[in-house]
Amino acid sequence: MTDHSPRFSAEESRLLFGPDSADSGSPRSGRSANPPVAHLNTTVDRPHLLSRFAPVLILLAVMWVVEIVDAILPADLDFFSLQSWNPLSLYGLVTSPLLHSGFGHLLANTFPFLVLGVVIAFEGKRRFWTVTGITALSSGLGAWLTTLPGQHIVGASGIVFGFFGYLALRTWFTDDLLRKIIYFAIGLFIFVTYGASMIFGMLPQTNDISWQGHLFGFAGGIFAAWWLHRRPEKQKTA
Repeated sequence: MTDHSPRFSAEESRLLFGPDSADSGSPRSGRSANPPVAHLNTTVDRPHLLSRFAPVLILLAVMWVVEIVDAILPADLDFFSLQSWNPLSLYGLVTSPLLHSGFGHLLANTFPFLVLGVVIAFEGKRRFWTVTGITALSSGLGAWLTTLPGQHIVGASGIVFGFFGYLALRTWFTDDLLRKIIYFAIGLFIFVTYGASMIFGMLPQTNDISWQGHLFGFAGGIFAAWWLHRRPEKQKTA
């Protein structure tokens, strides 16, 4: 008896089921041990857009947990802060931005850190961590070197000023016209919103505010903008 069931051609079988599919011209003697499976592309496995903002929220959550623990426990967590001119405290380059002198200090840093951090994180998690690392390092080292010996340096304000410097000046380090327009609009909004307080915060002051950390954090933000958006060198033709 002749089998008149519909069949795929060899080319159709390869397109649908891959190159390992059985020849459509040969009769089937039974169910194949490895039946062909059609693989369909899907976007379900792609990271959700909101997940890129997770580092900002995680860092803020850590700051608040640390401050709550510092307020409850009798131990003083400022022991883990960066102390100027003390080489044994350089671990504070990592820990000091997570420490604050009180809830008022933490509240003052929370909102600008959240707003500016989310804007940067929109470009991706790696971009956010890179800018955060550069600004934390530059702010911490600058304050460590220029503050009177023995002073404890705490708070995330140096990183906030670094975020401000990065967002305000990254426009100048890209040639893409669309990016220039977007970056300029964001930078203008940031400058109008925070510009006055940011500029004042980088000037020498008589209070306990580390204006040195602000200034070097801002410089680190400018460096991060140049480093991440610098124009690629043109390859020389032979």
